[in-house]
Amino acid sequence: MTALVKRNGKRRLNVMFGDFCYYNRHTLVARYTPLGIGMIAQYAKQKYGNDIEVSLYKNVEKFLDKVKENPPDVVGLSVYYWNLNLNQIVVNKLREMLGEQVIIVLGGPCIDTDENEQYRYLTKVFPKVDAIVTNEGELGFSNVIGKALENRKSIFNTQIEGVSFLSENKLVKGLQIGLTLDLTTMGSPYLSGLMDEFMHSDYQPLIQTSRFCPYTCAFCVSGKNRGKLRGYPIEQVEEELRYVSKKYVDRPHHTIYLADENFGILKRDVEVAKIIRKCNEDYNYPQSVFFYNDKRFTETSRSVIEILGHLNQYGMCLALQTEDPNTLKAINRRNVTPEHIDDAMAWARERNITTTTELIFGMPFETKDGFISLLNRSLDRGFDKVVVNNLFIMDGIELNRPETRKKYGIKTKYRLVGTNYGSYDNTFTAEHEEVVVSTNAFSYEEYLELRSLNLMFLGVFTLDFHKWFFQFVRSQNISLSNFFSRFMNPDRKANWPDGYIQFVDDFRAAAEGELFDTREEMVNKAKEIFAANGNDVGNPTRLNGFFSSRLIYLENNWVGKVLMLHLKEIMDGKLSIENEDLAKSMIILGERERVNLRETDEKEPLNISYDVITWKKHKFKKSLSALKMSQKSIKFSVNNNQATVIRSFIKKFSSLPDTEYYFSAQQNIQPVDSLLHHLTYIDNQLRT
Repeated sequence: MTALVKRNGKRRLNVMFGDFCYYNRHTLVARYTPLGIGMIAQYAKQKYGNDIEVSLYKNVEKFLDKVKENPPDVVGLSVYYWNLNLNQIVVNKLREMLGEQVIIVLGGPCIDTDENEQYRYLTKVFPKVDAIVTNEGELGFSNVIGKALENRKSIFNTQIEGVSFLSENKLVKGLQIGLTLDLTTMGSPYLSGLMDEFMHSDYQPLIQTSRFCPYTCAFCVSGKNRGKLRGYPIEQVEEELRYVSKKYVDRPHHTIYLADENFGILKRDVEVAKIIRKCNEDYNYPQSVFFYNDKRFTETSRSVIEILGHLNQYGMCLALQTEDPNTLKAINRRNVTPEHIDDAMAWARERNITTTTELIFGMPFETKDGFISLLNRSLDRGFDKVVVNNLFIMDGIELNRPETRKKYGIKTKYRLVGTNYGSYDNTFTAEHEEVVVSTNAFSYEEYLELRSLNLMFLGVFTLDFHKWFFQFVRSQNISLSNFFSRFMNPDRKANWPDGYIQFVDDFRAAAEGELFDTREEMVNKAKEIFAANGNDVGNPTRLNGFFSSRLIYLENNWVGKVLMLHLKEIMDGKLSIENEDLAKSMIILGERERVNLRETDEKEPLNISYDVITWKKHKFKKSLSALKMSQKSIKFSVNNNQATVIRSFIKKFSSLPDTEYYFSAQQNIQPVDSLLHHLTYIDNQLRT
């Protein structure tokens, strides 16, 4: 390696950071402020002051232009599954432009703690990088900078704490420092101005108030880490939240994302929640907050959820993922007990708080029938939202290690990560997910069956597709998983509307068509789509969201009729006239409840003789027949906060075609309840 040279007459070490993302019309909601590299740059600047200059980049073209203008001495790149291949392009280009004059260091969630995986990364995945940071980025990366400032020639002669590199094709692993950084020594990249460039843009704001996850789930990148749970100074957190809130006042449809792995795990998180709520009151921002709450449901978690109220996207979330005892053991996870779940649900029901669970299909030992039982059990428990994900594996998680794949018979196929594909520096690239499509416990055909159920559970229990009707169906002791299966697999001998059959066929074709046996096949298909669209991306590839939005907004000419036909078929002549009329009323209620996102209109009040508002308030547990009342009219209204967020969204996205516009609405307008009218009885003003 050559000695450190002057750059533009300066002796300061030029350090450039990249946290790259893709830029197209579908990735707006998935672009975040570069908090990770921001904190690493902030720490390095605090430690080395004027000996270094730092700069942050999200855009590859802008980064490469700056490299040409003022070549860096050290580059730090954040790598995750959604930008891995983009980083490979950047690394190759850096070597082409600067050769060995630049030190390239990788970090991020995909860097494993396993030595074999680290060796594979440095020899197979990123053979042209100098080193990888294996623990917290600030400490390991600053150690590299310190060595570069001392003597660049000898940087990789000895071990570096928190860093791994190759020497004579052997892995040299520095002391494992874990997650130990004293966060009271960390300044804020927001308050120092490092992040200002990304605050006047389309990036979603990320804020971290604490670090470390004490749980060891094998399907998560955090499960491999060992360290200590720590929080940033509360005064700094408050300043950051206020600073960010003031910056985003003009974009209320943006959500604040808390990067804590378990918000609500520290007692002081109650104070943080109060600060967020106060920001909303003072600046009318944020209107929505996303976070992963503590896997347990403690008094602290309860307080946080109560304080944030309607700002919280998922309400009370108990992420069960699975309840199969063999699966839980295989993935190193312990769930809350059924008694704790019942207690938490009762607590939320008393306070009219939305309840959510997240489930993952595809893990070791999980069968199709077992997972369907879990879905039904989740509904019986009264969860308002049931979020179903398919397991995919990636670098940095324990389930991805070769011996684990072999042990459980994990088979995968490749699919695109959203619309993360495009051409950069005349090189086409695309990002992939490795989706688990079979194991020793389930087949590929069973995976496809559950893929259709996933669509329906998202549509109904996250996006509220005719939830009133489906809760009525449940009240008739009909299994919704059975109803959903019938809906997505209609008897072709019956006389169904053409639009319905087209929808089902389109989804099935898309679900099978999104999967590829090799990454190369997937990239070639993405390249075809890109060329066919004039060097632009095609339709959204998140099929559940895309087809749910189509079902909710664009298929209304047949949906109601088809739902009633399926209900009658299942009831097999046992549907009374009264219940048939009630089911039809639930369909009308679901249609009128939804806000028109193209133009504001006033929905006609709906006359009804059942107290559906109380029914919903009690999580649909009460018998609807027991809630019969004198006829009343339901009024449909939108509050000021809803109107503000929706107007902000329309201003940004109104030019999109309907298929993409409604998909984007469900992605950007949070919480999704904002897409629905508030219901009140005109004569007594009871609210949902």
